[in-house]
Amino acid sequence: MARRQFKQQQRRPLIVICSEGETKSSEYYYFRNYRTRDLRIQFSTGNSTDPKGMLDDLLKYIQKEDIKSEDHVKIFLVLDTDLDDRRIEKIKEIEETCIENNIEIITSAPTFEIWLLLHYRSNKLRFNNSQDVKKEIERINGRYSETMNMYNIIKSNTDQARKIAKSLEENAISNHEELISANPHTSIYKVLDTIDEFCQKK
Repeated sequence: MARRQFKQQQRRPLIVICSEGETKSSEYYYFRNYRTRDLRIQFSTGNSTDPKGMLDDLLKYIQKEDIKSEDHVKIFLVLDTDLDDRRIEKIKEIEETCIENNIEIITSAPTFEIWLLLHYRSNKLRFNNSQDVKKEIERINGRYSETMNMYNIIKSNTDQARKIAKSLEENAISNHEELISANPHTSIYKVLDTIDEFCQKK
């Protein structure tokens, strides 16, 4: 029994990420690069694309994998707003359940790819839809697909992206704008903050 408890204590910190598209998503191809000998990153499974369905899939995954038994764990539900008022309302509707289950909602508008784009530039970032963001990355980078490993291409500018993302949030707040509705915005940097925190613990 003592031996099992010792093994449990030796587990590396864990980050669980639920995003649309599972292991075929741009989020997966980005965040998997942060796996190290000191940090585990797992991706929740499920086929849902709407916020409520994704949360349900995530809760099932948490139970199946016994995530709550982990000593150092952080769970993120990564969602695009798509600049869609109905989707934004659905995200708001699951906030309480997420809080009850220690799940942090991370939103990006219009899409996760805005985080990638912040590594390139910060001016005139307003877009009408997700496809426009992806086309802009393709224009700047020469090519882009959701299964590309963009991490190696943009990693040297990550500090810049974090600063810009935080600045966008601060501007939205100072303008009395509801953050989840802000265009653009992304809270992806909060996942990186947790990665830094967990890696420092080892």
